[in-house]
Amino acid sequence: MLSVAKTAGVFSPFVYFIDPAACEIVMEFISGKNAKDIMNAGLSRQMGRYAGLLHSKNIVHGDLTTSNFIVGNRLVLVDFGLSFYSERLEDKAVDVRLIKEIYSSAHFALFEPLFENFLAGYSDIMSERGTRKVLEKVLDIEGRGRYAPHVDEPKKFI
Repeated sequence: MLSVAKTAGVFSPFVYFIDPAACEIVMEFISGKNAKDIMNAGLSRQMGRYAGLLHSKNIVHGDLTTSNFIVGNRLVLVDFGLSFYSERLEDKAVDVRLIKEIYSSAHFALFEPLFENFLAGYSDIMSERGTRKVLEKVLDIEGRGRYAPHVDEPKKFI
């Protein structure tokens, strides 16, 4: 998936060597800062674009968090251990739902501008209509949760 992500336009580490017998993977070291430590609106928009690029090729990251983006000379997405191919809207919405949850917990003071910019970047790739469909599915997923928001709460991010 690291290699396939590159074909979608997402920077990810290069794999140099795989030894299945020893269960080893040797890959490029990415120097830079973890996005979780330097979050801002512009960075969030880039992260949204990356998610959109992956989803446009039916790649679901599976662990889309601010901890899996490294900012150096360029933005690099890492940790594709849970990634898979899927055309299902539900699977793509789970990726978006996770980043929304991370923003609302780890970056709560900046939640609205971060998530709005993430969605703007995502929409740059997936279109407004595609983004709206994913957000509707995100709300559906959230509604299934144990502590789901009350039905009468405003749906700002649709």
